[in-house]
Amino acid sequence: MPGRPFIGPLREMQADRGRFLIEGHARYGDTFSVRIFGRDIVFTREPALINAINVTHAQSFHKPMHIKMMWEPFLGQGLVPNDGPSWKRQHKLIMPGFHKRRVDAYATTMVDFTERLLSHWVPGEQRDVRADLLELTLEIVTKTLFDIDIAAGDASAIHRAMVDISERLVGDADLLIPRPRWWPTEANRRKYKAIHALEEIIWRVLADRRKNGEDRGDLFSHMVFARDDAGGMSDKQLRDESITLIFAGHETTAHALTWTWYLLAKHPEIAARVREELTRVLGSERVTVEHLPQLTYLESVLKESLRVLPSVWAYAREAQEDLTLAGYALRKGTTVTISHLAMSQNETYYPDAARFLPERWTREFEKSLPKGAYTPFAAGPRVCLGKQFAMMEMLMVLATVLRRFEPNLVHGFEPDFITELSRHPGPRGMQMIVQPAGG
Repeated sequence: MPGRPFIGPLREMQADRGRFLIEGHARYGDTFSVRIFGRDIVFTREPALINAINVTHAQSFHKPMHIKMMWEPFLGQGLVPNDGPSWKRQHKLIMPGFHKRRVDAYATTMVDFTERLLSHWVPGEQRDVRADLLELTLEIVTKTLFDIDIAAGDASAIHRAMVDISERLVGDADLLIPRPRWWPTEANRRKYKAIHALEEIIWRVLADRRKNGEDRGDLFSHMVFARDDAGGMSDKQLRDESITLIFAGHETTAHALTWTWYLLAKHPEIAARVREELTRVLGSERVTVEHLPQLTYLESVLKESLRVLPSVWAYAREAQEDLTLAGYALRKGTTVTISHLAMSQNETYYPDAARFLPERWTREFEKSLPKGAYTPFAAGPRVCLGKQFAMMEMLMVLATVLRRFEPNLVHGFEPDFITELSRHPGPRGMQMIVQPAGG
């Protein structure tokens, strides 16, 4: 792809990352490259190359160094930015905390907190469903991670901290470099103040767990008491992994739910079919983990939403050696950006790709997809550790909301499509009118 000297197409990327990716692949094919600040960046939506990077040659790729530098003040050496032996050890220590039996135990919390949110919805009022879902997913992740109910105490501190940190990380991403701690701006001071606020909560909970020596069933308890031959996690590791789990388990899930609401509002016939399934499967009962295998159409709706409007729109890997994969020569240090957003527009694998068609997700269709064609949670050794948690949470929340309320938008309202750390509807949110189902 052509571009300006030295900076390449950086301005076009910063202006609209989503459009840059979709139009770039439409114009230059499934894999193309650019050069920015003397660095090679490859963009791909080619399943064979994606699968080679994620699975068969995963050991030859790490998170890009400039991304690690951007995340370091916030996430430290947590699982998301980490690599190598340190990542392997942390992954092994944390993974039992996401055992299905332990995750399933969180289902009641997810429904309880969703019902608490819905108790504040007044028929006829206008609400920003994005703001509601951000608050809900943050409450769920802090309850399941720390066994604390932030609505009863720490809500404002954590909400403020996450907003300030996210805003600053977006600015760092635009420059491709992080601001150092001493950078003399108000925004940078807010970022480090926000990080400190989160750390204070973590240290408080850590002191409580160690004092009582009790695993309370939350993920943090598991991490505090997890052991291997080298011992347990240091305080720094516990801090890094806790903030990583808050961040990874909050914003992207809320935005995935927000886009699902938007798509169902645009397709009331699909929302009606979901409600028919909920009525048939649940009757008058609350949704439970045992119901989920029967909610096949709702799961198809969610899979299609994650395809059409993914909140995790792209992720990157950096080659650690020279190698040739799927016919492409990649030099050591090359960054490869894998775009789930661009893949979703690929007519080769998704006929009528622009349409929202949950019906496409049959067993036969999924089997027909080549490996690497659908990776909303990445794949291989670096597949999202919280994938099962996130899918269960989204299904439980959707089932609870949709059986009681009708997805809709305020008349004439259309959201923005902002591609930053996650893809979201911008500061105007997702405006809806509270409308009881069948009302």
